Amino acid sequence: MSARQVHPRIHRRRGDRVTESRLRLVPMSEAEFRASRDRGIARHAQEQVHAGVWASQHAQGESRRDFAQLLPKGRGTPSYRFCRVLDSSTGTSVGETWFSVRMKGGRVQFWVDWIWIRPSSRRKGYGGDLLRLLEEMARARGAGRIGLHVLAGNTGAIALYSKLGYQMTSHRMAKELE
Repeated sequence: MSARQVHPRIHRRRGDRVTESRLRLVPMSEAEFRASRDRGIARHAQEQVHAGVWASQHAQGESRRDFAQLLPKGRGTPSYRFCRVLDSSTGTSVGETWFSVRMKGGRVQFWVDWIWIRPSSRRKGYGGDLLRLLEEMARARGAGRIGLHVLAGNTGAIALYSKLGYQMTSHRMAKELE
């Protein structure tokens, strides 16, 4: 992938005026992708341990296997895009996102696999702005909906998604037997 923007200009309506998005998505380099993947592997392992799914001594290995299955060709996995999220006004990197777009069941499926906002950029509206930007990208590609996965314990993300109109589409339940 080149260093060109993934989606050059997305406009949002605010009241009666149209504004340009304050975010810009730029494809990740191979080194940026590897660092992002490593963050994802670590977070996934931590989440699975916290949820009681994996024992901590096995979590990193299991997480690496999950990611190898999800992204068998790494950054070159078909249908996936891996992007840095930049503040348009400063050019500063505020986070990253991974998403996929594919046809399935006769519909365009737009799925957000990863959103990570840098700790120094959190609580500044970038997460909501990124989701709105991804929604516009999904519409532009012909998707009728956008999907993502969130763990039940991630209350901050659930609150943000709910505020933006996302609704629960399935539940996975478990019971501890001890």
